[in-house]
Amino acid sequence: MPKCMLCSSVAAVKVPYLGGHLCSTHFSQYFERRFLETLERLDMVRRGERVAVAVSGGKDSLTLLYLFSRYRRALGVELVAVAVDEGIKGYREYKLEAAKEYAEKWGVELVIKSFKRAFGFTLDEAVAALMRGGLRYKPCTLCGVLRRYLLNAAALELEADKLATAHNMDDEAQAFLMNMVRANLKALSREGPVSGKVHEKLVPRIKPLYFAPEREVTAYALIQGIESPPVECPYIAYSTRHIIRRWLNRVELGDRSVKYRVLALKELLKGALGGGVEEFKTCKVCGMPSSGDVCKACSLVAYVRPLLTNLFNE
Repeated sequence: MPKCMLCSSVAAVKVPYLGGHLCSTHFSQYFERRFLETLERLDMVRRGERVAVAVSGGKDSLTLLYLFSRYRRALGVELVAVAVDEGIKGYREYKLEAAKEYAEKWGVELVIKSFKRAFGFTLDEAVAALMRGGLRYKPCTLCGVLRRYLLNAAALELEADKLATAHNMDDEAQAFLMNMVRANLKALSREGPVSGKVHEKLVPRIKPLYFAPEREVTAYALIQGIESPPVECPYIAYSTRHIIRRWLNRVELGDRSVKYRVLALKELLKGALGGGVEEFKTCKVCGMPSSGDVCKACSLVAYVRPLLTNLFNE
């Protein structure tokens, strides 16, 4: 049985790029040190700031909430957790219960926003209507846009200085490949671990787990006893990201460093494309930042509502 490269204890996690294995104690120390170093090196948070942590109830976001709650005093930050209830029956209610349980356990206020209250429909209702309308928008597209809108709106209401999301290395590699496939150069030039202050109504986003592989986040969560309900989103079959994720994981079986290289390529291309800050207008409907006259959230809601009316009148 492999031993920890730093002591004689039984190894818990293999870390190939370190050249060996680590026991649960040394791996946890390494994982937490990388989290803190990422915050410091990229100037993600400053003392006295209020950080809103986006929590879905999945292992990644619960791990991020745990790390912030563990080090909030050392970091000198105030914490609040924000969750979104999209209204996905048989899935979201279980994840939200986990979010509530751990937020209470770690002494963090949890604020929940819902699609139903904000937009007048659940994601399940919207998808049913979209199916009747020819599925012009995939469930993941609708969900992603509206979730991001509500997370930012909640962070604004809570007067948060930063909005922390639990995107890990795998997520970022997948997003990069998706944008490459779609030739979305604008997204390629802007994405990164820190968004910066680009508009007074857009809370700066930070990704403290940006350099953490998903398998290491999973290992850390297991070691800390963080459990997430083993339920899967019913709309995952519509997700392009899911297809890319499976492909990338298969490639990794024969090339353990592929995700690191994808992330490195992403940073190189971002530099070559010049980064850039998107210029925002003000949405004529809701008053939030928008690249056009009407923000994407309001456009999607305006598209879905008539379909829902037709569905409910049948």
